[in-house]
Amino acid sequence: MMKNKRDSLPILLVGDEEETSIMAYLELGRLFVLTKANVTIGALVITNSSDDNQIEIENLSIIPEYQKRGYGKYLLQYICQKYSGKTIILGTDEVSGNIQFYQQAGFEIYKRRKNYFIEHYKRPLYEKGLQLIDKIYLRKKC
Repeated sequence: MMKNKRDSLPILLVGDEEETSIMAYLELGRLFVLTKANVTIGALVITNSSDDNQIEIENLSIIPEYQKRGYGKYLLQYICQKYSGKTIILGTDEVSGNIQFYQQAGFEIYKRRKNYFIEHYKRPLYEKGLQLIDKIYLRKKC
């Protein structure tokens, strides 16, 4: 069990390389952790939106050795049940394969923010050898 939100930083860095941005949304957000056999294997951070009927997933991270085993999907289902009646939004890149993961979980693309990763990160970010440029936003009504 994590004594404070900062303890989740190593896991959250799996999903976001910018520690400064993680600390900002972690301070404002609500942290959910997933454990297995007393080991923390995943974390999810949500923040409230200006719209009371909407929440935003800021980070969903599963440690690499537990990825592709359904744990990310489990966290999404848990959040959707917990916030039934609300719309969940999130943003991701086009390269990592996350879009397909979220679409399989019932999310739909609704907007693109051009040059987001260029303008909001101190250094260029790469995934699978390709530079991250635009941020893609998805949403799901729970």
